[in-house]
Amino acid sequence: MSNQEHQNALVAVVVPTKDSAATLEDCLVSIRRQTIPCTLVVVDNGSRDSTLSIARAFADLVLESGPERSAQRNAGARSTSESLIGFIDSDMVLDPRVVEGALDAFHRGAATVVVPEVTIGNGFWARVSAYERSFYVNNEVIEAPRFFTRACFEDVGGFDEAMTGAEDWDLGLRTLDAGPRLRTTAVISHNEGNVHYFEICRKKGYYAKGVALFMRKHGTQALLPLAARSWLRSPRALANPLGVGLVILKLGQGAAMAIALTRLSFGHPLALASRSNLKRKNRQDAP
Repeated sequence: MSNQEHQNALVAVVVPTKDSAATLEDCLVSIRRQTIPCTLVVVDNGSRDSTLSIARAFADLVLESGPERSAQRNAGARSTSESLIGFIDSDMVLDPRVVEGALDAFHRGAATVVVPEVTIGNGFWARVSAYERSFYVNNEVIEAPRFFTRACFEDVGGFDEAMTGAEDWDLGLRTLDAGPRLRTTAVISHNEGNVHYFEICRKKGYYAKGVALFMRKHGTQALLPLAARSWLRSPRALANPLGVGLVILKLGQGAAMAIALTRLSFGHPLALASRSNLKRKNRQDAP
């Protein structure tokens, strides 16, 4: 972005990263190709691959912060002064009009904006994940906002830095009364990469601590609508290979979450793969 465009930007987009070289360039290029220029901030958490060099090639600002993505997002938001802030993960690719759609929603009075997502990736379990996500389109409970007015974001204190795994839902609940929540028609493609059954289940277990914190903050009742997935009410939708795969996937993820929560309740550390280890494995498996 030129200096003049940077000065005129109304929107900042923050991308937290850690060992994201396999997907980061596609993500940042898609942000640079938005129809509305925005300030692009990448916040890295000690990457050991080429993530930082990729970030420096595309971002207006590259920071280093941790220990997890909630703190990274908050650090990125603090580094900018734009009145609108968006948060995009490093394995996402944006349609060219995502930022334009978010800005239009804010002009129509929105305090927060949801961007619909589709899942892409390789292999059967990626197709199962995409099938699952297809049930959540226009689901106001499942879909959390990704763009916020700065006033709204700062009024609630940003992301809860102790929480990883349910922080998007947590911030969505805390900003619900800030003003209208609108959505864009442009979408985000979430690249799951090479999805393996046991890895995707272990990833769910990794987020157990964040889910436990979410329940302590908002009560078990707040989690019930998130657990009441629409595909559970559509038996016919499960009568196909992807539907059967979805049931098997949710059973595995549920078991991983239950084991992790049980270990937490007894004060044991979680013997689970870290996010960076999972990303490295996906990258090694990539063709």
